[in-house]
Amino acid sequence: MSSDETESAGSYNYWRPLFAVINFGGLLWYGVGRMSPTAGLWDFIFVFVGCYFTLKFIRYLTKAYQLKQTRIQPSTMMGFPSKGIYARIRQPVASAFIYMNLAYVCFYRTFAMIPVVVVFIALWYMLARYEDQMLLSKFGDEYEEYMKSTALVRGGSDEQQRLASSGYDMY
Repeated sequence: MSSDETESAGSYNYWRPLFAVINFGGLLWYGVGRMSPTAGLWDFIFVFVGCYFTLKFIRYLTKAYQLKQTRIQPSTMMGFPSKGIYARIRQPVASAFIYMNLAYVCFYRTFAMIPVVVVFIALWYMLARYEDQMLLSKFGDEYEEYMKSTALVRGGSDEQQRLASSGYDMY
């Protein structure tokens, strides 16, 4: 796709930012009263892992939002992004927020966060699948080929991309 085709003047996608505010506001409110007050070795390990997930969140969001298509509703796109981070992940924004939800569990270090975070992760996954289906119905075979070479929320392997581009994955 040419750059002009993929840069549509569609409407802004308000759902993701609105859902992000609800997600993180709710987790912040819920987790503050349940946070573990200890500071043992395992607490430092969990915080370290939470920092790792936070860095992945920041990296995925900054790379995704470098492209204008990320901010446009899928139903109004003239083309879909397939460069940059989108060459490996179809839904990097949902993936970023899933990682940040995992970081919340690590930062608060309490089992009470796990059910709430699982619900939000499931909602981000469903949003990613919904947007994927919208793009598939809009772009058809072209998007289906793109789906074969990328993963939904985790980076696809080089082997997956090699097979998709060679045509050997047909059998």
